[in-house]
Amino acid sequence: MNDTICAVSTGPVSAAVAVVRMSGPQALTILNRVVLHARTWQPRVQTFCTLFDGKEVLDKALVTFFQAPHSFTGEDVVELAVHGSSYIKGRLLELLCAYGARPARRGEFSQRAFMHGKMDLIEAQAVCDLIASGNQAAHRLAIHTLDGKLSARLTQLKTTLAELLAQIEVRLDDVDEEMTPLGADYITQQIQSVLTHIKALAQTFSVGRLIKDGLKVALVGVPNSGKSSLLNALVGFDRAIVSAQSGTTRDTVEETLDINGQKIILTDTAGIRDHAVDVAEQEGMRRSVRAMEKADVIVWVTDGSLALSEAERTLWQQIKEQHKRTLIVRNKMDRTVVPLDLPADTQGFVIVEVSCKSGQGIQELKNALVKDMDEAETVDGILISNLRHYEALLRAQTDLEEALLQVNAGGEFLAEHIRKALFYLQDLLGEVTPDDVLGIIFSKFCMGK
Repeated sequence: MNDTICAVSTGPVSAAVAVVRMSGPQALTILNRVVLHARTWQPRVQTFCTLFDGKEVLDKALVTFFQAPHSFTGEDVVELAVHGSSYIKGRLLELLCAYGARPARRGEFSQRAFMHGKMDLIEAQAVCDLIASGNQAAHRLAIHTLDGKLSARLTQLKTTLAELLAQIEVRLDDVDEEMTPLGADYITQQIQSVLTHIKALAQTFSVGRLIKDGLKVALVGVPNSGKSSLLNALVGFDRAIVSAQSGTTRDTVEETLDINGQKIILTDTAGIRDHAVDVAEQEGMRRSVRAMEKADVIVWVTDGSLALSEAERTLWQQIKEQHKRTLIVRNKMDRTVVPLDLPADTQGFVIVEVSCKSGQGIQELKNALVKDMDEAETVDGILISNLRHYEALLRAQTDLEEALLQVNAGGEFLAEHIRKALFYLQDLLGEVTPDDVLGIIFSKFCMGK
């Protein structure tokens, strides 16, 4: 924490402008050596100046000084906006390190902000999610977490548990029983109130993770049912090879698209039938089954111009065994279609009729894919999308449920379960998180952040 660190904050891509960030107690001293003379730097005001490499000019830059503690990290921070030349960026970092700085580790700027109390651990991880967000929904989710809504809710629950635990523990030390005992109804009500909120937050993870990571959709069907044509129609260009010949697709084909601001990861699979004609098709069918196993949603594509075959009925049984959310697509509706003859146990499943040639039903299918994500229930606008947060909430939930069983017995067992639940909430906020865990969390950040 006493080192001064530096890194390029704008990434490795070529651009007109790059920003080099420096944070730490020697930031101004090192800056003055790069500009060749000491000057008075006004905080939060950009200054146009010349950067020198020895006596040679390295670049003209806009320099901004942020004085501690009013900076992102809580330390003295200098940001140098230079031209985006890879040579300029590399040489500037060399000079900063030669004058006393060192290269920053991944996420070290954010880690210092966390250590100086500029943000809690949940907000710090939201910064990482915000940078990684590639669509509107993921961006909105990260922003809502970054603005402190989740932290505020967890702090409120933590305070309730801490106050209850204090009341219980002080009575455990009251050997002379001079204090009025806590009523079982009061303890139950306090625990149940926190437990209800924790359960509600944990339940949002099933949709929150999809918004953050993307919805994995597997297009499955027998050969020549039109899966590749459907993939092309959904993404809007010819991504997969389409042929009238059966079994054209021998491998999975993946493409990512944006539907209503949601990230969708589509996988076109090889057709599944009873007997493969060769080893390549056999392997393709195995990969199709694996794609179904990994998918969040399965889209069963059938040919609406043909009666359902025995191979398709067998495939439907395989799909059901996955226990996944499934949409049924009747494809090729621009042709002469046969009467609907789906298995009886498909009742209640969403059925969409489409034509990849005319575009009929494509938007309806898109809307059906993201329906659960668009209509996700939140807890006052909060969704859990981080696996670490979800697991900590589940652990807290388990201990609070155990605490409820100990209410009438009271004593140290009741206090211990409440204490453990409180620990998991504190861990979420980063109040008791071990250093090695913090290192793992911040190592997932991009360089310069």
